[in-house]
Amino acid sequence: INGSSGQDVTFKNLIFTAIILFSITIEAQYNSQFNRGGRRNQQRQQPMTTPKQKPPKFNVEMAVGMTFYNIEKVTKKIGIKKDSEKFIVVSSIFKKFNTDLNQVKRINTFLFSEAETKIMRAQKESFNTRDYTMFRKAYKEVTTTFEPIVKIVEEKEKELDKKIEKVLTTKELKKWVKYKKNIKKR
Repeated sequence: INGSSGQDVTFKNLIFTAIILFSITIEAQYNSQFNRGGRRNQQRQQPMTTPKQKPPKFNVEMAVGMTFYNIEKVTKKIGIKKDSEKFIVVSSIFKKFNTDLNQVKRINTFLFSEAETKIMRAQKESFNTRDYTMFRKAYKEVTTTFEPIVKIVEEKEKELDKKIEKVLTTKELKKWVKYKKNIKKR
């Protein structure tokens, strides 16, 4: 008798556990079905219109390759301490470079603003009509107009590199080249 009642309790526990697991599984399936259906209905109710995107802003300085260097950041990345004599020399080189670029920018202000207006107008028109031939044509014209300025900027960059090369150690020069490459990627 004792042996059979122990088997009854175990059998009852097994059946009870199976019923609980079964009900949990059913509830989970029901909830998952309900939630998916609810999400589908919500998606259908949302309006299908997407807000109009604005075309990206044209940056003339980036188009001609102008990079104005933040002296504090550059010297920190290169590893030059502020209290060293090298810092004074390097910072004066960068100040001169930034001044020269500002001069180029100032001389060509009218050309830059004209090109920016032209590109923005063509970009807006192309964006609205989805016909990008007008934009390509305007971009090509602006690119040809900027060729002499790009050459000047490249010459200034080469001069900067030559001056910096004379002052920096090999290790610092490697850091400078790496930093410059990262800046130019942006």
